[in-house]
Amino acid sequence: MSNNITSQNPALEINSIISEFYKLLDGAGAVPTARLIKSAKAGNYDSVSSVLNEFLLSLNLGKATTQYNKFLELAAEIVAGIQEESYFSHIKFPPLPEIGHDNKENVIQLITFVVHVKAALQPLIDDEVGSNKKNQFLSAIENKKKILNKGFFYEFTDGDLDRVQQLINELRSEITQSDLFEESHRARLLRRLEAMQSEMHKKMSDVDRIWGLVGDAGIVIGKFGKDAKPFVDRIRELSQIAWKTQARAEELPSSIQNPLIESDSDKV
Repeated sequence: MSNNITSQNPALEINSIISEFYKLLDGAGAVPTARLIKSAKAGNYDSVSSVLNEFLLSLNLGKATTQYNKFLELAAEIVAGIQEESYFSHIKFPPLPEIGHDNKENVIQLITFVVHVKAALQPLIDDEVGSNKKNQFLSAIENKKKILNKGFFYEFTDGDLDRVQQLINELRSEITQSDLFEESHRARLLRRLEAMQSEMHKKMSDVDRIWGLVGDAGIVIGKFGKDAKPFVDRIRELSQIAWKTQARAEELPSSIQNPLIESDSDKV
């Protein structure tokens, strides 16, 4: 399992590790975790502890203990992920499991810990999944509008769209290789770029994703000054493409300049 958490929401990344942990448990003769989770969501339990107690009672502890090293490795990966990612700074997680000489008791401790971590993360997971489904629905609407050729859209030229994709790739490379950024800041920027790249189409209902990077550019200039120039230059070019596309859609004169974009003499 990769520890790279820049590719998606950190809560979903940790949840994928928890799912691996649960798969091991399902092979140890316990009530299937999926059934317990479904039952808990239906309101059949009054607390996480109630779910956990039924699960432990159904578990073949001897069989589970044969997988002790795998349980330990996955739990350690979960702990490392939640401790190293500032995204979770506002979440109250359970204390670390008390590991001792008895592996059977250790397995119980690890299961108890992971179940409570899952409960703590669930609101973040639900929010992210809900947001993804909403975006999927909105994207489907936009695609249908494009097919019907209805509604108002900003349309990139083929050349501008190719250049936008190239600039995003260059920005990703600059951010990944630069030692200017803290890991949490780097992760946020990379997620923003990935989201923007996945949503770039020839016709778009808005170009808000591009303009959102302009605020990031201002922050980077404030923190790093001239060292931020490779990053800022690419965002400036992206904003110029966005402005040109919007101006064309609004039937403004082709020669008009964006008054909010600095002139060359003002560049970092």
